[in-house]
Amino acid sequence: MKRLFGSMCCLAASTAFAQDDVKQPQLIKKSTFHASVTLGYGGIENPVLDADDVISPILPSFAYYGDSWYFDDFSIGYSLFESEKFYIDLLGRFNDDGFFFELDGVDKLYATGVVRSSSGRPTIPSASPINLTPIERNLSYMAGFSSALNIYDDIWLSAAYVHDITNVHNGYEILFNGYQAFTLFSGIAGIEAGINYKNEELIDYYYTVSPTESKTRLLSYNLESATNYYLKVSYEYPISDNFSVDFKLKHTWLDSNLANSHMINKNGYFSGFTGITYHF
Repeated sequence: MKRLFGSMCCLAASTAFAQDDVKQPQLIKKSTFHASVTLGYGGIENPVLDADDVISPILPSFAYYGDSWYFDDFSIGYSLFESEKFYIDLLGRFNDDGFFFELDGVDKLYATGVVRSSSGRPTIPSASPINLTPIERNLSYMAGFSSALNIYDDIWLSAAYVHDITNVHNGYEILFNGYQAFTLFSGIAGIEAGINYKNEELIDYYYTVSPTESKTRLLSYNLESATNYYLKVSYEYPISDNFSVDFKLKHTWLDSNLANSHMINKNGYFSGFTGITYHF
């Protein structure tokens, strides 16, 4: 059950049409509960070394926007100020880094690759592979402020600041993105680009391998804050009042300092989903 819940949370957070941290009031009618389920194929690449990717044939979504408060999948918010062109909200959301460990049970995480030195040359492998003991990290919930400005038609620029309120790592994130929706072949297409800054406390908690977690000696590697970038595209084509064809694809580029750490084995990762959606 924990694995299923984590998969639903992370898939919803990574592939939702509207960015988690930016409510899109033009997409959902106020004071109306919206729920949908997509059947198809999708998942998330897990950048953590030797951790399983997340694959799912189903993607649920649910949202409600009232006059002042809202929830959108696993994000919740309260409107402090709102006009047609600008808003400021209180925001709560999961930090996505924790899902990489909860989803595949990184109790199966074992680093077997060669650790590179600061010169870029591979070190001579030891007689036995580099082994890590079972790695466990907790999910964290973040809360803070978000704001967005409609600069032209359906083009929005947004920013958010969220801080850990669950005392897991006491770190924070700063997010900036731009989003545009437009009509394409009788459907709705969307494109979004963003920057996600994660401070040193957050990065250190999730991605630093402690001496007690390593069965072999690792070269010293100091993790600092990280700035990740992403690009997301989506398309929804209505078939009837209740059915639509949906496509969502997102790529995240990891900060080079983070990508070169002991626990990460790639420079970025994809997440996405495509299928037939039923709108309740």
